[in-house]
Amino acid sequence: MSMTAARYSLWFPLALILSFALRVEAQTITIAPDGGGKTYVVEGDLWSYFKGTADPSDPADAWAELDFDDDAWEVGPSGFGYDDGDDATVLNDMEDSYRTVYIRHEFNVGAVPEGDLVLSVDYDDGFIAYINGAEVHRENMPGGAVDRDTSASSNHEAGSFEHFVLGPASDFLVAGSNVIAIEGHNVNLGSSDFSLIPELRVGGSVSFARDGNAWIVATETLKLVGETPVAAAASVRVAGVPATFDDATGGFEVDVTLDSGRNSLLAEALDSEGAVVDTGAIEIIYLPESSRAGGTLDEDTTWAGALLVEESVTVPANISLNVDPGATIFLREGVSIFVSGELRALGTEESPIRFTHFGEDTTWDRIIFREAADSRFDHCTFEYADCEGEHQDYYEPGDRDYREAIVVLASHVDFNSCLFQNLPNDSGSQEGDAMAIISDDPDTPGPATANVINCQFIGIGQGVHTRFAYVRVEGCYFTGHHGDNDDVDLWGESDPPPLIINNLFEYPEDDDAINPTKCSAILIGNIIRGTNDHGIVLRGKCSPIMINNVVSDCSSGGIAIENTCDALLINNVVYDCGRGLRLFDLGRAGPPYRLEPGGGYATVINCIIWNCDSPITLADSSNPDAEDQGSHLTLIHSIVEDGEDGISVSGSDSTVTWGEGNLSVDPLFVDPDNGDFRLQAGSPAIDAGTSEQAPDDDLDGRARPCGDAVDIGPYESGPCEGGPQRFVRGEINGDGRMDVSDAIALLLHLFAGGAEPSCLKAADADDSGTVNITDATRVLSALFQAGDPPSAPFPSCGVDLTDDDLTCEEFAACS
Repeated sequence: MSMTAARYSLWFPLALILSFALRVEAQTITIAPDGGGKTYVVEGDLWSYFKGTADPSDPADAWAELDFDDDAWEVGPSGFGYDDGDDATVLNDMEDSYRTVYIRHEFNVGAVPEGDLVLSVDYDDGFIAYINGAEVHRENMPGGAVDRDTSASSNHEAGSFEHFVLGPASDFLVAGSNVIAIEGHNVNLGSSDFSLIPELRVGGSVSFARDGNAWIVATETLKLVGETPVAAAASVRVAGVPATFDDATGGFEVDVTLDSGRNSLLAEALDSEGAVVDTGAIEIIYLPESSRAGGTLDEDTTWAGALLVEESVTVPANISLNVDPGATIFLREGVSIFVSGELRALGTEESPIRFTHFGEDTTWDRIIFREAADSRFDHCTFEYADCEGEHQDYYEPGDRDYREAIVVLASHVDFNSCLFQNLPNDSGSQEGDAMAIISDDPDTPGPATANVINCQFIGIGQGVHTRFAYVRVEGCYFTGHHGDNDDVDLWGESDPPPLIINNLFEYPEDDDAINPTKCSAILIGNIIRGTNDHGIVLRGKCSPIMINNVVSDCSSGGIAIENTCDALLINNVVYDCGRGLRLFDLGRAGPPYRLEPGGGYATVINCIIWNCDSPITLADSSNPDAEDQGSHLTLIHSIVEDGEDGISVSGSDSTVTWGEGNLSVDPLFVDPDNGDFRLQAGSPAIDAGTSEQAPDDDLDGRARPCGDAVDIGPYESGPCEGGPQRFVRGEINGDGRMDVSDAIALLLHLFAGGAEPSCLKAADADDSGTVNITDATRVLSALFQAGDPPSAPFPSCGVDLTDDDLTCEEFAACS
């Protein structure tokens, strides 16, 4: 390719983008049901923004005032941030550079409406909001004066809007121009992500239910009202229907007829020559009488489209309830679904199913299976169930008041690719629990089982709770759980034992990731990181097995083994934890826990415990009723930092057996700070393990051993069969080096019909899970502007550490 052609290839897509941006019409029409309020700011609106590398104004608070001149600021659509997957304006340079972003958006108000002003924000980690220069709300921020170096109070993950009722709109807004200004703060300079997406509306005097940005109505014909600030507007039409228009105020009203289900209505303002000068849109869900449900089903039933459950539904034995792909099931306050027959909600990736509340600030109860036929949920979202509460009252005899969103009693249910979020609400500190699988219900005893596959549990309370029940939890993602809850809490033995396999647990707000109590669970291939408590707690009289797990950055401890638990740990890594392994007696011998008194027991084979404040601690039990007051540990072919000196023994009854093949040398991980615990060439862990009880495959799914012997730790080093494709991110054309030709190849593919890269993961330079122009920008910025390099794996060959749908069919340079 000639240099001229190369330059053309680079600038051709940019020209396309610029021309497209110039053709985009303004979308400033506000529109709502008559009495339903007005919306002034929505996600995707253009804001002026200023990066907090310096003060935003002089004096410091001038930037929030209506008359502040922000012409020198950059402009972009909300949301603002990086690495959250919801960033329309990507701040690639924020991490390690600045912790605060300032944004401003001016909007016009006709007559100030009645009703409360509601600020909705999806944020990570904290913010302070101002309207016309006055502070109106701050969230997850310290009190008093702040500046660009002020950190948010704590980590807060984005993912859903939180709604803040500010008060009567007349207290904040004026007729004419207004400005909303928000400063978003990260928890620290090195935070891995940031997000800021604001919305502003006035709730009307007439009650309409809301579903996010959509209105829910029960009438087929509806009056809509709105306004446009564009002076050139001479008429308005909504969904092609001419509206009554007041050219003096820009206000309009129109009657529309709705179809059952979701209606997407486009509002267009036209000038005197019929050209579109302004647009807006509204989503309305119409629920006719035929889309209502309640009571006991007397025949097999199918729910489709949008449906309102007005009163609790019972599915009797021998009756099937089916939910079609794409359905949204709205449940009124306090209703439940009771299943003794069969429930099959089979959504698809393209058409998921939602079980949600009917209107803001409401919750439904739960779905309860009781001696039901085998049931299944595929691609379903569960949110806004009234499911917050303690679990300790399940431990003692007597009646039980179950609180989880889904309760399975003496039944089997499959969950595939489901999402649990906003439980019981989207307040940001919610502690609602997802599911309980219960075999020892006093009224309905019997085996309860579940398969929970490829599901997500985002920012809730407890994820999976069992009592004497078999579950298989595999390929799931848990993050941001709150309160005194564990992501997976297993109580009591089952036959077969629970399997917890290949899940990712990261950055909960509180407590542990996995906690089997009196349960001989099998834990294989799980990655756990970033807890403020323990990664895994193995507790009570049981014999759990842990294979190929990675536990890192857990402040209290990596793995705790308590109260006569006898654990077998094989080919695991514990890294950067307060204590690597802890063996002790927690206590709690009395009700409601009734744990066996005594220390913890463990056999540790082919494991690595490194970079922990205290690698291993053992303590005697202080309970005189303990049959054995000591904790006991046997280590074989493992790497422990500081060797035997890294083991602290408290008490005279605890013992350590330092077996053969143990080492105290740096294992030489590839990139542990970024979660890659594979072994570098020359690592002392390579070929240093024992094949005794070692698993057949490593954490990448490659056949073990790769070399002369088994490696210590969860990963085998060297060429092996199986496992994911290795690649280098940013090397898009696969020629073994990152240069301008990589960006050109991607731009040609995106905008000029060029060939698709053989490794899309390599083309995803910013590791966003999608391939787009920002990846080419990331490469060019790294090459010519000293910008951030591509995400790992870079610059060496490696595998993808994040879960996405991109493929990598071939990458010759890493074969």
